[in-house]
Amino acid sequence: MLKALELVGFKSFADKTRFEFPPGITVVVGPNGSGKSNIVDAIKWVLGEQSVKSLRGKEMADVIFNGSGTRRPLNSAETTLTFDNLDGRLPIDTPQVHVTRRVYRSGEGEYLINGQARRLRDIRDLFAGTGVSTQAYSIIEQGKVDVMLQASPRDRRLIFEEAAGISRFKAKKIEAIRRLDRVEQNLLRLSDIVEEVENRLRTIRRQAAKAQRYKEYTDRLQELRTQVGLTDWRHLSEQLETHQRQLEMLSSDIALRNQEADDLDQQLVRWETEIGQEEDSIRQNESARAENHEQIVTCESTIEHQRGRREDMQRDAERHRAQLTALSSRSRDLGSQVQTTTTDVTAAEQHHQQVREKVGRIEAALADLRKEHDRRYAQQQEQRRKHMDMVRQTSDLGNEITSLETRIHTAGGMLRRCADQLAKLVEMWDCTASELDQLRITEQALAGELEGCQRDLQQARQALNGFQKELQEGQADLARYREAFSGASERAMVLRELERQQEGLNAGVKEVLAASRQAPHEGPWRDVRGLVADVLKVRVDMAPLIETALGERAAYLVVEPSRALRQLLVDGQHGLDGRVGFVPTQVAAAAHTRMPRVDLEGRPGVIGRADRFVTADPQYADLAERLLGDTWIVSSLAHAWELSQVAPGQNFVTQAGEVLFAEGTVCVGPKSTATGLISRRSELRQLETEIADLTARMEDQAGRVECLNDAVADAHAQVETLANRREELQKSAAGIHRKLSAVEERQVQLDEKKMTLDNELSQARSERDAATSDLAMVRDRRGDIEKHLADMEATIHQDQQRLDQIETERQRWAAELTTAKVELAKSEQQLDSLALRLRQFQHDQRERQQAIDESRGLLREAEQRAEEADHRILQEETKLATLYLEKEHLANRSAERVAAVEQLRQRRGAAVVDVQKVRSALRQLEKDVHEQELAAGKVQHERDALATRMLEDYQIDLAALQHEPTEEEQHEREAIEEEIVDLRRKISNVGNVNLEALEELEELETRFSDLSTQYEDLTKAKNSLKQIIDKINEDSRRLFVETLETVRGHFQALFRKLFGGGQADIVVDEDEDILESGLEIVARPPGKEPRSISLLSGGEKTMTCVALLLAIFRSRPSPFCVLDEVDAALDEANIERFIGVLNDFLQWTQFIVVTHSKKTMTCAGTLYGVTMQESGISKRVSVRFEDVSETGEILRSADDDEAEHVGEGAEKDGTQAA
Repeated sequence: MLKALELVGFKSFADKTRFEFPPGITVVVGPNGSGKSNIVDAIKWVLGEQSVKSLRGKEMADVIFNGSGTRRPLNSAETTLTFDNLDGRLPIDTPQVHVTRRVYRSGEGEYLINGQARRLRDIRDLFAGTGVSTQAYSIIEQGKVDVMLQASPRDRRLIFEEAAGISRFKAKKIEAIRRLDRVEQNLLRLSDIVEEVENRLRTIRRQAAKAQRYKEYTDRLQELRTQVGLTDWRHLSEQLETHQRQLEMLSSDIALRNQEADDLDQQLVRWETEIGQEEDSIRQNESARAENHEQIVTCESTIEHQRGRREDMQRDAERHRAQLTALSSRSRDLGSQVQTTTTDVTAAEQHHQQVREKVGRIEAALADLRKEHDRRYAQQQEQRRKHMDMVRQTSDLGNEITSLETRIHTAGGMLRRCADQLAKLVEMWDCTASELDQLRITEQALAGELEGCQRDLQQARQALNGFQKELQEGQADLARYREAFSGASERAMVLRELERQQEGLNAGVKEVLAASRQAPHEGPWRDVRGLVADVLKVRVDMAPLIETALGERAAYLVVEPSRALRQLLVDGQHGLDGRVGFVPTQVAAAAHTRMPRVDLEGRPGVIGRADRFVTADPQYADLAERLLGDTWIVSSLAHAWELSQVAPGQNFVTQAGEVLFAEGTVCVGPKSTATGLISRRSELRQLETEIADLTARMEDQAGRVECLNDAVADAHAQVETLANRREELQKSAAGIHRKLSAVEERQVQLDEKKMTLDNELSQARSERDAATSDLAMVRDRRGDIEKHLADMEATIHQDQQRLDQIETERQRWAAELTTAKVELAKSEQQLDSLALRLRQFQHDQRERQQAIDESRGLLREAEQRAEEADHRILQEETKLATLYLEKEHLANRSAERVAAVEQLRQRRGAAVVDVQKVRSALRQLEKDVHEQELAAGKVQHERDALATRMLEDYQIDLAALQHEPTEEEQHEREAIEEEIVDLRRKISNVGNVNLEALEELEELETRFSDLSTQYEDLTKAKNSLKQIIDKINEDSRRLFVETLETVRGHFQALFRKLFGGGQADIVVDEDEDILESGLEIVARPPGKEPRSISLLSGGEKTMTCVALLLAIFRSRPSPFCVLDEVDAALDEANIERFIGVLNDFLQWTQFIVVTHSKKTMTCAGTLYGVTMQESGISKRVSVRFEDVSETGEILRSADDDEAEHVGEGAEKDGTQAA
């Protein structure tokens, strides 16, 4: 049952307003535009209405109070519905359910159930199957009668589904179908994965057999190559020892010669040092002599300058003394004139001040008189106005005293009648109070515990669903990562094997690379830095084009320029088995000089210059430009030919792999299917990055899946525990609830009677007390006013006499003020004249004194500067004598240093000849050493290359095995080499081998088993969901048919009752499934032929709608029904029958009727009025039946905010109301 509606800021209800809905019929009346229908909108809005048009607005913020002429707009709207849930009809274990909805101007909104935030879905689930919703049969608005009757058959069946209680089944069915779709999608994805894993398993099984054969061949090849390699190692080691002994002898001779050369070099260094020191001394001495000469010249010039300056200062001092004497004489004459004028000004100022003070006193007196006059005049006018007001108040208070005495007499009689009835009810109510209190305490404790348990159970189920969903997603992600990792790893392994075997390189390049890795810091190949393909980094998509542009240069070796390598290649002693290209990292400036680069960027068909698609380390930055700087990547061969005419000397590579060389040669045809060096390395770098990323993702995802498995198990256990506890609490609460309902029913009846009497008693007492209090206050107020009138009249007479005296005194002071102002003007003129003369004399005196001070300052300055010049001359003459002595000393010292340097240079020349002889002998020895080193290096290189191959291919260290015995004859060596060739041929025929296939085979078999188990589980879940959907359809079909038959029978009976005869029926479309079929309504009022309901009159349509709704209520009553002016189209007779049917249904449901019909109001148990006493703001008011016109207009204004309750014995004509 709906108990109350509370609105705050909803549409025109700006203030907090509450409507109580007791059992029975509640009627809301009011004039058009007063806001009655806003009550219906509020109920729909709380129940989850989302259609702004249905709420008569353009946007959801329109439901917020938008202000009026006297009120500011509000920022939010809030509405709360309170339901009585003692019968447990709503699935919440509380006696009352409060449903709240709020919306803010920002667009944000929220729903609450018993103060807890909820979703719209929770609101709809709460009322599912109860008949309460915005689209069900519980709310029939003005104008929706035609919509219900003229709706399509499919739309009309929604009302019957709600009545049958299958709307909640439909929600479960939709959820089950959604879950079935997810299961089928998972099955589809899983079947693809199973198929892919199965295919992969077959492939891996073949690869594993192939890997086994490959392993047997390589093991035998390793054994044979180790035997041959060990023999070669020993032979090369003996040759290397011979060369090393010869090198030791030559090294000893070189050491002796080097020691001799070092001794001579040290002697030369000492002589060079001494010569340098002596030359430094000579230069320092010459610098000192030049500086001495400059100081002498400067000193002589300073002396001459200071002598001229002293003579100028002496002449200036004589001139300033004469000027000072003349100025002093003129200053004394001006002083006597200033003194005389100052005395005259002082006397004039004293007279002027006396006159000014006299004028001020007169003006102050006049101002005081004027203020007093204005104040007394305003006070007199205010007293006269108050006097008139008090006379009117005295008359009004007399009328009010008579009215209050009448009200007191009426309220006294009402109090006596109500007090007698209330005393009897209090005795009956006390008997049930103690029993009810004890039961409520017990029920509240159980309800609180059950609510907490229900909330915990709901949260636990939500958590379980969330964990299960996350687990499924995590497992799918992990499987996807593993698939991607497997593919990338397999491809990377193949590429690494090709790199290890140096696929695509000829024997010469392989030999040089092996030698450089064996001896990276010595030997002839120590300057090799790798292949061009190693140092250039290219994107995978551009790698084939860059390979085409480079051609065979991709396999060239990058080397650091060195004289030793160049000499080795010139001599032709490299001993390489194949052709090898070398690219220096740097070239000489002259060799690097070339024509300016041609810029083709932006031309049609040009993709870019080839070197700009390549990156390299800083030390190889110039390499890409030298190799690819004259090559352009273009879109087609046609563009290449066209561009070659514009830019001769450039090479062009098309996206299809065609090449146009600078000299005009063209290379076309399909690209090679083999993977090039650059493409292979680019792809391998990309795959290594992907594998690292996938490995990290798999580790993270595996950990996450494990955590989710634990969380799902814990959530299952928690849900089961909470479900058992809730069942125990529900059983206990049901027993307490049955007892409480019986006691509360008795008390509710008493409360209703007591509430009515309390209201009447309180109203009568308030009326009497208010009237008595008002009467005493009015009488006291009238006496105070009469006494105050006499005092006020005397005050007014005294104020008028004082005003006359003030005016006479003001005229006398005005005449004296005029005489004083004339005298003040004369005094000011005389004072200004004397002050002007005094200022002129003072100004002349200041100028004379300033001139005297300036002359004295200039005189002192001239005398001081003359003294400074004398002192400076004396200092410079002393300094000049000292400088001449220093000049002679420096000249003698320079001659001595020059002679010493000449002797040292003669000794150094003899030592240089000796050094040259020793160096010539040393070079011959070094040449012999170099020849031995080359021979030893070649042997060392061959031995190291052999050791490197064995170490890289089989991880065998030949040096560690050199002392093991071997028995190998010449004929055995030939047989071994033939077997090695045969094994290599067999290995080559095997082709690409996945060495990890054996391990991967076991992993794939395990995974295939797990996936098969998951597939079976999903298949079982799919079958289970289909069974659930079939069961829902079966139950829904049964309930719909049963409800339809029941409603049809009630509809036919109610139609005949409302129309006094006639026939009506509900027809089902038999051509469709009962769960999807539409419903048609056929009606035949008495005396008419059967016709379509669209041809019925307005009153007939309304009565048919009422019959249909009440038939639904009878089969499945809704807790309440809202009727918004549905009786507008009915005449008096039909309204009478309409009211009779409503009264028959009060035992099943509760009605809230918005109407203008006074006839409909006669059935009301509670009557509310809605008016707009303030423009734009709706207010609930008390209204009596006789205060409503025949058209529903309220004839008087309300004084309070309470509803009128029509008593059981109230007469229908409205002459008696509580």
